[in-house]
Amino acid sequence: MPSIVKRIRVQLMLALKNRATAAFVAVAVLALAASRANGGSSASSSEPSVLFAGGITKYSTLASAELFEPNHGRSGSFVATGRMKTARVDHTATRLNSGQVLIAGGASKMFPAGTIFRSAELYNPSKGRFSDTGGMLAARTGHTATLLADGRVLIAGGSDGTTSLSSAELYDPASAKFSATGAMTIPRQECTATLLANGEVLIAGGITVESDGNDNVQDTAEIYDLSAGSFSSTGTMTSARTGPTATLLPDGQVLITGGIDNDDTVLDTAELYDPATGLFSQAGQMTTSRYGHLAAALGDGDVLVAGGIDNAGDSLASAEVFVAKSGSFVAIAPMSRDRFLVGATVLSSSEILIAGGYTQCPSSQISFCARPVKSALIFDHQSNVFRSIKSMRSPRGSFASATLSGGAH
Repeated sequence: MPSIVKRIRVQLMLALKNRATAAFVAVAVLALAASRANGGSSASSSEPSVLFAGGITKYSTLASAELFEPNHGRSGSFVATGRMKTARVDHTATRLNSGQVLIAGGASKMFPAGTIFRSAELYNPSKGRFSDTGGMLAARTGHTATLLADGRVLIAGGSDGTTSLSSAELYDPASAKFSATGAMTIPRQECTATLLANGEVLIAGGITVESDGNDNVQDTAEIYDLSAGSFSSTGTMTSARTGPTATLLPDGQVLITGGIDNDDTVLDTAELYDPATGLFSQAGQMTTSRYGHLAAALGDGDVLVAGGIDNAGDSLASAEVFVAKSGSFVAIAPMSRDRFLVGATVLSSSEILIAGGYTQCPSSQISFCARPVKSALIFDHQSNVFRSIKSMRSPRGSFASATLSGGAH
């Protein structure tokens, strides 16, 4: 595994050791579910509520959950909701067509100290409660979860705590059960999963960790075909990347940014996947190298990219926008402070919610110190600036998040 990833992971563990029973904070880019709605610079009834569940705080792994309610106050606020049945971290959250949210897998503390889960649960927004549902076929953490066109959820890859997984399974809300589907062409974790306009799922990059500890960052990609229930290889990426971001653009292409390659380099490059040709092509350079950063599509086709960790191992507050019309990255005003391992939730065509994650300690005797945060921001694309809003109820890192259909309570 790239040494910078090892260093960050070890230092995160040290930073949390006395408070979180040596929890190992896995470096996995959070793919937070995004939902689009029409709206302006202020909250409106069309903006969705957002569920934040589990994760790690200063002292322990969390079972608690909270909602961001966009219609509470001028800029919205976070309110408590029911607790998960199981405290978990590095799990997934996927909104189903029914409006419920599927929580799947994760770990009790974090690899290697924690137990890897195969359990799953459902969040009911109308009741504000979690309930158990059928368990996965395999225990996994750091996997992907993608809502498919037929309403089922594809769970793919991840880690069993020792090695990367190639297996995949489908959750059927009608039966509340998981069933096997075809395996990926290679085992991988820290990869991306993107639902394409044609209903297929693009799996790209990631890292393959073997039982002997050897690993390989992947430049490979594959496509899941729901009708066939199988994966097949597609074009090769221009760079091997673990922990990149993947953003679906309005024209159907997928923008891949950043990540770390096999040479232990944090990348500043980007590329585009074209489903029509099955090929990747270079898409310019970001203004800086980024890993553990966020990327979110805006209503005009542009993409917000912000935060992360650069090639020097420093946590970033800087931000930029991928301008779709020119195919270039343009620097914008930074966030109020550095933030990494955090995703972004689309509130409207011009607003992005950024909450939780980690920030670099202001001073430390160790080479890299990180702490979970509870601060939150909203990015306004009309002015290309970030504004602070009321904080989350608890600091959270490595949580799972999903938008809800309309305003929940």
